[in-house]
Amino acid sequence: MKLLLEGNEDPRSVLIAREIGAISDADIVSWANRHAAPQNYAEDIDYLRLVRCNPKNATALGGAHGHLRSLIARRFPDFNDRSTEASEIAREMFLRRLRNYLQNDIDPFHVCRMVSPIERKYESPHWLGDLYNACDWTDERTTREQASHLRDAIEQILADNAENPANGGN
Repeated sequence: MKLLLEGNEDPRSVLIAREIGAISDADIVSWANRHAAPQNYAEDIDYLRLVRCNPKNATALGGAHGHLRSLIARRFPDFNDRSTEASEIAREMFLRRLRNYLQNDIDPFHVCRMVSPIERKYESPHWLGDLYNACDWTDERTTREQASHLRDAIEQILADNAENPANGGN
């Protein structure tokens, strides 16, 4: 599976990606280990805990989301994860994940698990399109072949968000 995060993302983007279900706690740790932190948080205790986290240790990994939230609360105190700014970050991460799906990099469940968190946090934003209905009856066992209709819904969402799926984005 292709990584959603490249390592150059701002911690706020990583937090939003985690909160909409686009990434896991292991992805947070992976990001921290590839990320070149700027001076303003390179020595932050929670950032260092992320960098030093053993992804094979379930207890340590379970704290990754909390460490990221603590880092952001301290270093970016004005950031609100329900703001218009955060909603735009969520939209960008969501569209990035949809493009991953079209490139056959993830399975249907990885797309569909984002629907509920996005609906709750951003009050069913227009950019979610009709993914709720397209994801009906999709679970961890659903194959791409069983969810062929999902591709059409994703292509429509990307088109509605001014993205051309044929060229991988804008």
